[in-house]
This record gives sequence, C-alpha cells and structure tokens, in this order.
Amino acid sequence: MTLTPNVTPTYVTPTELTDSADGPDFTICTLLRSQEKYDRLLGSFLRNGFTAANSEFLAADNRDANRFDGYSWHKALLAQAKGRCVIFCHDDIELLEAGRAELLAALAELDRTDPHWLLAGVAGGRYRPRKHHRRLLRLRISDPYGEDRVLGSVPGRVETLDECFIVMRRSRPVIGSYDLDGFHFYGPDLCLQAELLGGSAHVIDFHLRHHGGGTKDQSFEEARERFVRKYAPLFPGRHLHCTTGVVHLVPPEAKEGG
Repeated sequence: MTLTPNVTPTYVTPTELTDSADGPDFTICTLLRSQEKYDRLLGSFLRNGFTAANSEFLAADNRDANRFDGYSWHKALLAQAKGRCVIFCHDDIELLEAGRAELLAALAELDRTDPHWLLAGVAGGRYRPRKHHRRLLRLRISDPYGEDRVLGSVPGRVETLDECFIVMRRSRPVIGSYDLDGFHFYGPDLCLQAELLGGSAHVIDFHLRHHGGGTKDQSFEEARERFVRKYAPLFPGRHLHCTTGVVHLVPPEAKEGG
C-alpha cells in the first residue's frame, strides 16, 4: 500500500533561482538609531523615486537599545527582504540627485562588466593595490570630509566597502560571519566573504551624502583584533585597504615574535 502525503510540493528549477520578476525592485534595510535621521533618509529616498510601488523599507530598531549589532542586523533583515536588490544602509545617509533610476543603471552596468559581482557601495578600499603604505580608496560620496568627493577610478573593484551603503542581489546573498560581532568591520567582513564565494565588490557611481564621520574607540581596536585573528590564516600577509585605514592580516602573536 502506497501512502500519498497530504502536501503540495513546490518544484524549483534553475531558472527560478535567478533574479525573479516578482517582488519590488529594492528592499531598503536600515540600521535605525535615530528617528530624526531615519525620517530624513526616508524623505530623500521618496523624493528620488523609491516608493511603495517599487520598494519596501525595513529597519533594525536600535532606537532604545542595541538589539542588533553590525553583524546580526544584516542577517535578520535579509531573511525578510522581498526586493530583487537589497540595500543595507545607516540611518545617517541622505540621497542627493541620484535615485532609483540611477542606481538601477549603475547595477545594470555592473551586470555587464562583472557578472560575478556580489556587493556594491559608494566607498571602499581598492582591490589588492601594489602600494600599502597608505590607504588607497575609491569614493563617490559627500561626507564631513568633503563635498562630492571622487577618489580613484569609479566605478571600480574594491576589497572592502564602507558600511554606510551596501547593495546586494537577493538571488546571490552574502552572509556575514557568525563568529564576529560588534559595530566595526562588518563591511570588510562581507567583502571577504564575497571573495571567498568567488564574487567581487565594487564602488559604483551613485552620489549620496553620509552625515556620519565614524568613530575609533576601544571597541574599534578590539573589533579589528578579532577581525585580524579570523582572516589572517585565510589571507596571510595581506594588506587590506579599508576606509578606516590599512589592516595588516598578520596575527598579533606573529608581530610580537618578529
């Protein structure tokens, strides 16, 4: 006797694993600390073509307490996202003249020039530069350090991205480390995970404003040490260029020994 289960399976084919036409163009995910800053962010997105008709908005709510850190909030919101492209951003960014149409065009150009791209942003460290004595960056941003800044060739490949604005395709997700935590280096962590997956990260020509300047406190130093301990065995001796400085992937004990 054959028993037939009372279920209706969904049979998935390879074509259904690519970017689907279902769902909105974008999910805008924000690490929310300040309602005032978030209202400014939302207003700028709405003015620049991101509407309820083509986008959804999700926020990791840290207004009252740090319920999420830099590594956990991506995972939590990505699991809920329905957009074909998922934007992860800080609540202190503001769109300027570039909007939905410009972002779609920039990502379409990436599809043509590097089909293996997994992450895109507006600021990061150039990919494996030959010189290591100073930061070598790619930027397309306005921030407390200058207006309409462009450094390096943009668009272009990078080895790290600043966490203020990162885009990925939902059909090709990049998941951050489970063995790291805190509010620093989760952008570089995503980029190295993308590299290990066989993909790439890029800075694109999408001008926006980042109102924050970043902080380097004791938690930053501790996060860098944990980051180095994790990745030094995987990329031994590499000089990783980040917007916060060059990180030398050499374990602390190796530096002390010689």
